[in-house]
Amino acid sequence: MPLAKLSSKSQIVLPVAIRKRLKIQPGDQLEITTKENAIIIRKAAVSATEALDACGSDIWRRYEEELDQARDQWN
Repeated sequence: MPLAKLSSKSQIVLPVAIRKRLKIQPGDQLEITTKENAIIIRKAAVSATEALDACGSDIWRRYEEELDQARDQWN
């Protein structure tokens, strides 16, 4: 089991093997919770529109605005 050390600034470094397996990049958000005597760190879910925006096609660009406009019409 990989170990991590808590720094004087309360920071930890995630082991490379875990970062690679979960495809965690600098700047990614992580969810941190506790359960009994354990700390659980999960990669935060990315919104569908952010995932579409990250793909190479321009067809999905600014889709979030279009989606918001459609939702406004439903009300």
